[in-house]
Amino acid sequence: MFKWWIILIAVLGTATFFSCTTKENTGENASEHSHQQVGQKEVWTCSMHPQIRKDGPGKCPICGMDLVKVDAENLTTDQSQAHIPEGHAMFQLSNNRIQMIGVKYGLVEKKSLFKSVEAAGRVAFDPELYTAQNEYVEAIRQLERVKDAPIADVKHSAQRMVESAKLRLKILGLSDAQIAKLRSAGPSTGSNLLITSPGENVWIYAEVFEMDLSSVEPGQEVKISGGSLEGKELIGKVASVDRVINPITRTAKVRVLVPNAKAFLRPEAFVNTTILSPLGEQVVVPFDAVLDSGKEAWVFVVKDDGHFEPRAVVIKHYAGEEVAISQGLKPSEKIVTSANFLIDSESRLKGVLSSQAAAETGENKDPAPKTPECPKGQEWHEQMKHCMAKVGG
Repeated sequence: MFKWWIILIAVLGTATFFSCTTKENTGENASEHSHQQVGQKEVWTCSMHPQIRKDGPGKCPICGMDLVKVDAENLTTDQSQAHIPEGHAMFQLSNNRIQMIGVKYGLVEKKSLFKSVEAAGRVAFDPELYTAQNEYVEAIRQLERVKDAPIADVKHSAQRMVESAKLRLKILGLSDAQIAKLRSAGPSTGSNLLITSPGENVWIYAEVFEMDLSSVEPGQEVKISGGSLEGKELIGKVASVDRVINPITRTAKVRVLVPNAKAFLRPEAFVNTTILSPLGEQVVVPFDAVLDSGKEAWVFVVKDDGHFEPRAVVIKHYAGEEVAISQGLKPSEKIVTSANFLIDSESRLKGVLSSQAAAETGENKDPAPKTPECPKGQEWHEQMKHCMAKVGG
């Protein structure tokens, strides 16, 4: 009898052991299999409506196109790419339709960009600056004459005259380097630093608006044009920028030195100046490629087979006929550069139809926006987007 109990206990123990082992292995395998399934889960989407996500092949509930498979590992990348602006949708046009509406294309480029600062200018005739230079040079000469004087007050007085004359020159726009050059060269330099020089150099004063002054620095290239030049364009360089803004015009005077121009320009003649301020390497598109509502900006990226994708972008700089983009585009992408408004109309129409189809099929599952809570005695005004006092209460 005793032996039978021993055999029974041994059998039960063995069964229990194999049962637990089997459960553990099954659990591990199931967990591993589950992880594999999650990692390898298939995602199918519509190339025209990327918001549609399915776990298998089928038709798009909005446009009826066949769904295409998306690799799971690329799903995050696809979703994080460009944002479609509000009220738009991707669409397709035939080649005949594209030619009929006159669509033209360009490429996104990465290149050095310059901001063009436009300003009215005049050929300089500046007796005030001329007088200030002469006073500074004379103060330097006076300081040299009294440097060995036994009376300290005499030397201090001469030094104060030099500092005062130097400050006046700085207020009038001369840089420290120009003032140092004036000091080292002596009186003969005066005519070379300003006004109508006896050589062929000409000074132009450009009145730059306050909002553009941060972009202007000495050494920048300046293009000079005007009626008196009869179509000829001169090139100069910014020599100095006034530190004081004119309170009436809200401009500061920028002095531009134009070499070899005396034969073309007379004192007090009016000219147009374009100061080229470097912005460095930028991702650039043509100005006509960008549609800007003030709230959002976008371009149309050209895909294969006549597909057009509305792509929201972030504008970094406007630079004349070009625009620098900080987000939304990559170099070498193909974009629409003409007939944008017609393309935009097609995209908006497709967006409306897509929204209606999504509502009918129940695909548009975004919850209605919650009305903000207002303080007691007030109610939310949807048009004003603000809490306001209740009418009659």
